[in-house]
Amino acid sequence: MIGYLDAVLLLLVMATVVFVAAIWRHYSARGVREQYGIPEGELLYSDLGEPGEALFSEKYRISGKPDYVLRDEMTGAYIPVEVKSGRAKKPYWNHILQLGAYCLLVEERYGTSVPYGILVYGDGRQHRIDFTDTIRSQVLSTVEEMRRCIKDGTVRRNHTAPVRCVNCAYLAECIYALEGD
Repeated sequence: MIGYLDAVLLLLVMATVVFVAAIWRHYSARGVREQYGIPEGELLYSDLGEPGEALFSEKYRISGKPDYVLRDEMTGAYIPVEVKSGRAKKPYWNHILQLGAYCLLVEERYGTSVPYGILVYGDGRQHRIDFTDTIRSQVLSTVEEMRRCIKDGTVRRNHTAPVRCVNCAYLAECIYALEGD
């Protein structure tokens, strides 16, 4: 009899922990949505809070981890959302290309076309970026150019800011890294 009660108690404790974790995730995601004005919809994927699994495209041989993927509750569209900590009056081109790559990944993962993505900057500015044929082409040509540079050995640093090198994930392997003060 004691074994049965212990099992029931353990099951109740585990259920409570799962329930509390689910509520915490819900309110944490809701807080970020409210803070940055991210549209309502079903949260399909998140890489903020707990790391998400990288999305991978067999077709394009690219991978990435958008901050969020939502299904817009008004249109049913799948929308990648990328949150940037910096501020920007208008979106940076490299951020638009990154978001475009996420649009490709979401299309392949969920088997649907992606009409747009959203860039959200740290000051709360939100930019809807239409996923046009032009952006699609630019993403794919940039990926091909990157592959060509790697193959040819013509990869080079594209900035003069030591702070960017200090925070780079490839610092240990980079022969072009700048030393900071």
